[in-house]
Order: sequence, then C-alpha cells, then structure tokens
Amino acid sequence: MALSSRIPTSYLNPRYRRRRLYVFVAGFLVLSTLFMSSRFNAGMPTPDAAAVAQKLHLTTLDQKDPPSPKDENGSSDSTDEVASPLQFNDAQLGTVTNHDIRKQVPLEPVPPMTYGTPARPLTKGSISVATLPSKHMPQAAASSPRLIIIGDVHGQLKELKALLQKAEYSAERGDHVIFTGDMINKGPDSAGVVALAMEMGASGVRGNHEEKVLRALLSEEGTAAESSSAPEHQKREAETSKSEDAALATARQLSSEQREWLARLPVILRLGKIADQDSGEWVVVHAGLVPGVPLEDQDETAVMNMRTFKYPGREQARQEVRQDLKDAAAAKKKNSLDVSDAAVEAAYEREERILEKNGIARNDIDIAVPTETRDGQPWSEAWNKAQMAHKHKKDRVSVVYGHDAKTGLNLQSYSFGLDSSCVRGGQLSALVFEAGRSMIGRHVVKHRIVSTACEKAA
Repeated sequence: MALSSRIPTSYLNPRYRRRRLYVFVAGFLVLSTLFMSSRFNAGMPTPDAAAVAQKLHLTTLDQKDPPSPKDENGSSDSTDEVASPLQFNDAQLGTVTNHDIRKQVPLEPVPPMTYGTPARPLTKGSISVATLPSKHMPQAAASSPRLIIIGDVHGQLKELKALLQKAEYSAERGDHVIFTGDMINKGPDSAGVVALAMEMGASGVRGNHEEKVLRALLSEEGTAAESSSAPEHQKREAETSKSEDAALATARQLSSEQREWLARLPVILRLGKIADQDSGEWVVVHAGLVPGVPLEDQDETAVMNMRTFKYPGREQARQEVRQDLKDAAAAKKKNSLDVSDAAVEAAYEREERILEKNGIARNDIDIAVPTETRDGQPWSEAWNKAQMAHKHKKDRVSVVYGHDAKTGLNLQSYSFGLDSSCVRGGQLSALVFEAGRSMIGRHVVKHRIVSTACEKAA
C-alpha cells in the first residue's frame, strides 16, 4: 500500500500544517516566557530592566573599593560615590543628563529644629502623650455635654470669658474645655486665664510659650541657687533677651499651684474617636505633627514649634536639575537658555515621572524636616495629603492645633487651626463638639466654629 494512502487526508491539508506550526510557535513562546520569568525572579534581570537599572543607579558604589568614611550626617566625602547619569530628552535641550553633584552644589543648611534632634530637651517631668478621659467625649444624645477646644488665648482673660459665653459653655451640663497651648504670655492676665482653666477643670497641651515660661522659671531658680547676691542676679537679668524677660515676668505672676498645673500639661493630647463618626481618632497639639510618625515617637520640640516642612532630598534633586540645565546651556553656548525656577521645576517633574515609570524610588526624597519658619510646605498640607492616602477613614487622624497666628483660622478636612491672632486684635476661636440632629432626625455629634472679637494687647 502506498504511504500516502496510509496517512489521513486531513494531515496533508496545508491549513492543518499551518495550524500545527502556530501551536508549536505559541508553545515555544510560552515556555520561553516562563523560563525568562524564573531567571528574573532568581535575580537575573531582563536586558531592558538591566539597562534601566544601569542608567538609574542612584547610590552606586564600586564594589572593589571599601566604603568611604561618612560624616556625622551620614554623607560621604568620597568622589567615588557618584550616581550613574539619568538621561531624558527635552525638546529645547536635546539629551539632558542628571548628574549627582552633591559636592559641586552645596545646599543651604537646614534650620536647627530638625526632627529627632530638638534644640533643647523639655523641662524635667514633662509629659509627652496623654489621653483625655472618655467621660469628656461628646455622645450622640440630646443630653450630651459639649467639648470645646479653644485656640491661643495669650492671657486675654476678658476675651476668653466672652468666648465661653458665646459657645454656651455650661458647667452644670458637664461641658469640658481643652486649650491648644499658649494660654499665657503676651496678654494682660496670664494668671487669670490659668486660674479660670483650673476652676473649670479644663485640659490642654503645652505650647511653646508655656515651655518658655517654665524654662525661664527654672533658669531663675538655678541662678538663685548658684548665687543669691543681688549684683549677680541683676547682671543675669540684664543679659537675658526681651523675650526671656517677658517669660520670666509671666512666671512670677503665676502661683506655685498654677505653675505646677501648667507643667503637667502634655505635649500631645489624644482624644480618641468621636461617637457616630466614621473617621478615626482626634488629637490636640499646639503646633503640628509629622505624618507617618507614631504619637509616642514625635519630637516634642517640633510638635510645639513647627510650621512647615523642608525636604532636603527634593532640594538636592532640584539643584542637580538646575546644574544640568546650566551645563546644557554652556555646551550649546546659549547663555540666554531658560534656567528659571519654572524651567527647573518642569525638568524636575519630568525626571520624577521617568523614575516613577521605571519603578525607581528615591527613598530619601520625601523625608520631612519640621521647621519653625514659613519657608517650605505647610505641615497641615502634608498632613491632610497623608490622611487622604489612607484607604479607610477609620485610619485617618484629625488634628486640632493653634500656634500659627499669621495664617489664622485654618480649617481643612483633617486639621483645624484655631489661632486667629487674638493677642494682636484678631479673634479668639473655638471648635465646639455638640449633639445635634441629622437630616433624617437622628441624634449625631456635630462640630462648629465659634469666634469672638479681641482687643489688641498693649
């Protein structure tokens, strides 16, 4: 019998043979993909990934050489630690290379109040974090007491009494008052404010002015212990600054009981969760908090003084981009090439998109350094952004604070700034939590802002 007669007719059909070829090629591609994937997972990058990694090494060291000695800030003085260049195309400049120029373009020093390294420790016996007793938290019931959180009073006793009246404070109902710090100093009657707070059984947090007054008192007591002679005492007073003199004058107005009460105020007061609200806990501080840092690990000096965040990593990256633009201008002999702040920012953002697209993260670029200045990103802006990044509302934390009189009343989704500059003739403001009715008539806890006008302190 002929061979062709023993082979089924379908096997000789050209369509069938092409179909078998397609199956073979597909199987080969699948096996090749699985093989390359196993190599990659074992630490062998694909050619494309290797090329990207070679371009974007941000901390490359020659493995044959020993690590360079590092200074106290963790930076190396060796010129061998040079980042491999990152290149990107620009319509105006052509190919631009991002060089690591840490030693060529020195950055301005970061202000002294750096997170984790406070300029001065707190006074002895201070409390970092405390929790408000749950009995003071408002409930979703018609008879629930109110919780009244008041911004910086600064010794303005008359305005404090007017605000309490306007907020309908009732001791009989069991209302509770919390102060955001800076109850004292600058204004005419610091002792009267503290006396009223103690009489009401109020809570509060320590502000930078409470800290300053307590420290001035300790300084005076320490000097008196060293020498009780009048000339030495007068000499020390002459050498103190005007601010220290004012703090010492306030300290002398306070009774020993009032000083002890102030000294027991925590730097951070955790309130807990507000009834019937789906968001997370509430916290009271004087100035601010660093996102992502547990309350117990916050820097107390920063919590009482911060206004903005500086990002040294971002500044370094922008300096590098600026130098790239200058180098490109010099290479093309275009002295008029745009190296403005806007051009630098645009190039910096393009570089960041390239890094993100290739899965490269600069772990140090978003490290926040709290400062007392206003030069930088407002801490509340960073805080709200960080809270919104939490998928579940129960993980979000709301902060009530004072301290920033120049910004004034600053109400955002997860931060409530209550310093409305009362001591300068502005207003004294409070955040009031109280029982109310929802649109469908059920009892809920609501909050509102109450403010009263202030006379400028002399």
